Amino acid sequence: MSKVVLFDAVGTILKTTPGVIEVYHSLGQRHGSALSVAEIKVRFKDSRRKLFGLETSATRQTAGQLISSDKIEHDLWFQLIKGVFVDVANPEPLFQELWRFFASPDNWQLFDDAASTIESLKSAGYLIGIASNFDSRLHRVVSAFRELDCVDFTFCSARLGFRKPDPAFYATVEKSIEQQLGAELSVPVWMTGDCIENDFWGPRRHGWNAFWLNRKECQSAEINPDVETIESLKSMASRLLEK
Repeated sequence: MSKVVLFDAVGTILKTTPGVIEVYHSLGQRHGSALSVAEIKVRFKDSRRKLFGLETSATRQTAGQLISSDKIEHDLWFQLIKGVFVDVANPEPLFQELWRFFASPDNWQLFDDAASTIESLKSAGYLIGIASNFDSRLHRVVSAFRELDCVDFTFCSARLGFRKPDPAFYATVEKSIEQQLGAELSVPVWMTGDCIENDFWGPRRHGWNAFWLNRKECQSAEINPDVETIESLKSMASRLLEK
């Protein structure tokens, strides 16, 4: 019986050092921007929501609409940089520097509970995967961490062709896992991540089990009792190992 646990990447097992907004502010200043950290944060959130469909409801999403590729992701991030840094006359050099920054494993680190959680689940017989809305840079970042050497599958939207919470994302992941195993999955996949639409409702709609990782203790967790919430990856491992 193949038991599979999939983790989202950014905000779940990986984080940047320093944080994304701080990086944008620092490199933006280098390229002539006078925007404050607060201004960048607001503009980043607004642009990302518009460009990447962050308000998409997993329960109403039509399969095959949220297409992804390395070119699509590259172009979307360039549009985001243009939308954020309106005071930079030529945003191309800034974009290229930001793109290289987030491609370097040196600028990422694991959350404190990531390695121990993966190790404990792996020891219990689970197959471990990463399934993220990301471009192919993700593979370079993941492969740089010795703690992630035991990961069995790494999926990014750019290579799958679809972005979460498109139903086609989860269907393609499942098909790929079955092809690699040479057999159909006999039990539902478990998915966990910090985006409630992408990593909880989307997987649940596909028939998987899911946890929403609520590190920031958002109030929305209290509104819907149907959302299975965890405060850390360690607590997720404890629940799975008790089953």
